[in-house]
Amino acid sequence: MPKTVRHHPRIVEAQTCLSQCTCGGEHPAPEVTLYSGEDACRVMAEDCRAFYGGKSVLLLDDPNTRAVVGAELLSRLTGLGVDVRHYPLPDELHADDVTIEKIRAACSGIDLVISVGSGTINDLGKYSAHHEQIDFWTMPTAPSMNGYTSGIAAIKVKGVKRTLPALPPQRLYAIPSVIQQAPLKLRQAGFCDVLAKVVSDVDWKIDSLLFSSNYCGLPSAMMVAVENRYAEVPEAIGRGDQDATLGLFYGLLISGVAMSLAGSSAPASGGEHLVSHFWDMREPLTGRVPELHGLQVGLGIILSAACYQQLTRFKVEDLSPRSAQVYRTTAENIPDIWGPFAGEVAQQFENKKSSLEQFDRLLSQHWTELQKLFSQVRPPHYFAELFTRVGAPFSLEAFNLSRNEFVLAALNARAIRERVTVLDLAAHTGVLEAAVEDCLALIR
Repeated sequence: MPKTVRHHPRIVEAQTCLSQCTCGGEHPAPEVTLYSGEDACRVMAEDCRAFYGGKSVLLLDDPNTRAVVGAELLSRLTGLGVDVRHYPLPDELHADDVTIEKIRAACSGIDLVISVGSGTINDLGKYSAHHEQIDFWTMPTAPSMNGYTSGIAAIKVKGVKRTLPALPPQRLYAIPSVIQQAPLKLRQAGFCDVLAKVVSDVDWKIDSLLFSSNYCGLPSAMMVAVENRYAEVPEAIGRGDQDATLGLFYGLLISGVAMSLAGSSAPASGGEHLVSHFWDMREPLTGRVPELHGLQVGLGIILSAACYQQLTRFKVEDLSPRSAQVYRTTAENIPDIWGPFAGEVAQQFENKKSSLEQFDRLLSQHWTELQKLFSQVRPPHYFAELFTRVGAPFSLEAFNLSRNEFVLAALNARAIRERVTVLDLAAHTGVLEAAVEDCLALIR
């Protein structure tokens, strides 16, 4: 057993942040480190003993991640005399405020939370540790999402999916063979999730142009630097090729760091994520069990790309003052769509009313600049083909979605968050319905 603490490499070094920034702001490199090796359980347990010798640790896993690696990690921690409290989570799990309260209660007297798993388990551990002001480490089990290293957690609060601040983990420990052998659907989900930045980055540029002026090219530059490791090899990811799958995993980690550096999810989450959150939130109302988040995001990417394609064809002289009408129509639909959650959704939509009311003036004023941004996004059929090549079945039937539920999300998902995205521009210009039909033609 080591008597000194090991130091593992940071995922992103400070020099990278300094050299690729375009906004002139400060981007302190996150302290997140990564150890990757087949002996990651042993190394993590020894590091935990070195850091937290006489202190208490909370270990979160579920039946699936326990079978893959959680049981071994727990055994190694207890074997080294670490005071570890095991918190087994159920197979059917939700990252919601009720579950968070239970985990936060279990954090009493705890100095470190360890999540073993991917999306939901990671968010539950990260958010709970953040709010209890205790340390957080994680052991990913799949290249399925970019939230491992982000400074946010996706939590359902009073029925509404929110992205809430949560400090990223200090340390990650990954077993390459576990990442490589993750189920196909999890690899597909990660591939879709990491490609969201292609459209979300333009959403962010548009919001910055019209309202916030907070865009920085650093997150995008970081992603471009690693893009060829995953974007150009979809079939290899589908096969579980080691280099391609680990390249995808690393791209997801970089994507999460990019969000941390930006101080928001904007670099990797725009309108395409809203449709996925919409379906997640509708589960109690429809009974439909959501598909993996990343796969649903894939549908959202195709929709966003279709919106951008329609906007490139739209003529500025056809713009008419319709902000009030579009807002009112969308707001009037909220009670019927959301029932008991309508109040929370209405508040989110109300939060961006003042921005949407400026569309009548701002879109005309900046149309030339906007057109240049619209044309940066590849057409929807490009993404549909790419997702098919990785093996993802992109059809309404595969997602257990009715045509009506898809259309409902496409037309109304923009109301669940206050961030302005391409869905808002498409609705204001009247091209959203046409974009929906373009998308449906590719996923039927």
